[in-house]
Amino acid sequence: MTVYIPCAIILNCAGIHSANFAMPTGGINVLEELTARAKVTGIKQSGRAIRENRAAKVYFACDADPRLLAPLMEACREGQIPVETVFNRAQLGKAFSIEVGAAVAVLLKD
Repeated sequence: MTVYIPCAIILNCAGIHSANFAMPTGGINVLEELTARAKVTGIKQSGRAIRENRAAKVYFACDADPRLLAPLMEACREGQIPVETVFNRAQLGKAFSIEVGAAVAVLLKD
């Protein structure tokens, strides 16, 4: 079943117009994955979750400042945490049900 989040049509970082989040990630709809699990957003909370080995998957906004995200990306690489960089800040914010854009968001382990 494909589920859509109503939102304005936005260009994602791959240059694709996307009016929804029905972009599959390994056969799982992104929206289903995000709504079914505990999550945190923001650089500080996400960094803490990554350092404490509580992160199952990390989403980085492709339009966020790389200087801010570099330490988190390195920590993910070292911890072998799966990373996605397909969405922009506005899309991540919408997907994680917050009113503003998000540079980074983390799905927590069960």
